Amino acid sequence: MCYCELDLPSVTWESWPIARKQHQCCECGSPIDPGEKYFQIKGIWDGDYEIFRQCVTCKGVWDKAINSAAFDCICFGDLWETAGAEFEI
Repeated sequence: MCYCELDLPSVTWESWPIARKQHQCCECGSPIDPGEKYFQIKGIWDGDYEIFRQCVTCKGVWDKAINSAAFDCICFGDLWETAGAEFEI
């Protein structure tokens, strides 16, 4: 699932919650531990409800890569394969 003109969800909810239980970053696979802030996007893509969670580091890299105009679209789970380490903060 992507969040761009190529694959827009029909509905989305974005938030920056504090984890109450352990989650996993959809980009790097690192654990998001209880008490840590993370980015969460919920949405409906092609009729399917999905939730994607990004750790603070990956969200920063995501924003930097998208704002650079080097990429039109980055799909969730493909940040590091698409943008590579050149956008690491």
